Amino acid sequence: MRRVRAELALLWRDARVRWIGGLLVLLLMVTGLGAWQSARDYGAEVARVTAAERARWLGQDAKNPHSADHYGLWVFRPSSPLSILDPGTEPYTGRMVRIEAHLFNDAVYRAVQDAGPFDRAGLSDVSDVVGLVVPLVALLLGFAAFAADRERGTLRLALGNGAPPGPLFAARFAALNLVLAVLVCLPLLTLGGVAIASLGTAGWQAWPRLLVWVAVQALYGAVFLLIAMIASLLARTARGALTISLAVWIALCLVAPRLATAGMEMVSPAPSYRETRLRIDGDLRPHKSAEASDARAQATLARYGVSDPQELPVDLRGIMMVENDHHAFAVYDRELGAFFAALATRDAAFGWAGLLSPRVALQRVSEGLAGTDFVQHAHFVWSAEAYRRAISERMNAEIRDNPQRDGRAMLAGPELWREIPPFAFASLPLSRSLAEIRVPALLLGLWLALLAAGSIPLIRRLAP
Repeated sequence: MRRVRAELALLWRDARVRWIGGLLVLLLMVTGLGAWQSARDYGAEVARVTAAERARWLGQDAKNPHSADHYGLWVFRPSSPLSILDPGTEPYTGRMVRIEAHLFNDAVYRAVQDAGPFDRAGLSDVSDVVGLVVPLVALLLGFAAFAADRERGTLRLALGNGAPPGPLFAARFAALNLVLAVLVCLPLLTLGGVAIASLGTAGWQAWPRLLVWVAVQALYGAVFLLIAMIASLLARTARGALTISLAVWIALCLVAPRLATAGMEMVSPAPSYRETRLRIDGDLRPHKSAEASDARAQATLARYGVSDPQELPVDLRGIMMVENDHHAFAVYDRELGAFFAALATRDAAFGWAGLLSPRVALQRVSEGLAGTDFVQHAHFVWSAEAYRRAISERMNAEIRDNPQRDGRAMLAGPELWREIPPFAFASLPLSRSLAEIRVPALLLGLWLALLAAGSIPLIRRLAP
């Protein structure tokens, strides 16, 4: 412990450490506060439009329930409060879905469509800074740990005075890691705390997610700090250690993620959404034809043992709507269910690309913990679809169970509209997120363990 305090004192007197740390904290805070302002504005807009949509639904005139089903409304995906730290897939997936009869609509309004030049240039969110800049800071802090002392000759003095190489390495690593953890974790905890206090957090388990997320970022920084110290053990000069460290940074943080993405496209290309929609249309169109509808109507009359629709105890049109929707539900479940499952499987397979780079592993872990991964998006899409189906079922049941005689029109009013509750999205729990990211999380830990194991023989052979 005394050695660690001594190393911390040396680091505190190093102006280079203070400048690097100050700039890192400034970059994290500026980036995070900008994202927080955008998230707060979006949350306020969603609340305003959601209230307006609810009022529009409740305030519609008396009409046939099926017309009300077509009248529809918009529902919105609430953002995770930790999206200010890692927006994940949120900027690239739709945030709102139109709910209306018969149609499984796509989610629309992608935030990236409104992105400015700075946002498209990279380093536009906190996770980008952590993924690219924090490793660079770790390397700049650690590359001179032993190489600079070797150049100055002070390493010979330390070893000659009986300082064991193992405890010396451990003390320097502990001191540097503590400094790096403070520089990274305190701003991230501050930003996350501000987000949790000011943004909607219901159901997100925000504090547990934040604490685990920050711990993972600290682990990621420790990986690159260890890389820098290994380079310092290998190189004869500080310049050589810096060169090795920067080469590793380029390979792991810039080259490997692109290679992983290109390799995934070759090995497991994304399923075609256009072909999926064509299959859906091809299955639904024949079922909606006049011939098929007439055949189902005659089968319904035969089932009840009557020949005139007026003799049915229920409304024939309502029964037909129920059957049509149930057929469509089955088609959507089969085709879009397979499409989303294929994308989820592809994302899970991409987690293994963390073997190529800790940055790839961090990306999957980070967005999973932040609640901004594709799994959460798919959950929102299917939640919106379940809400749409519940509305259609209720409107169809109103028509089916209230047969109209003598040509009277079926009309419903506010009493029926109020039976439809507002859309409520419940995010997937943290336990589900942890299950989804277990492979890349283990790979990130494996990187640290292998680097630690690889440093042991180098420490034992440490020479001035």
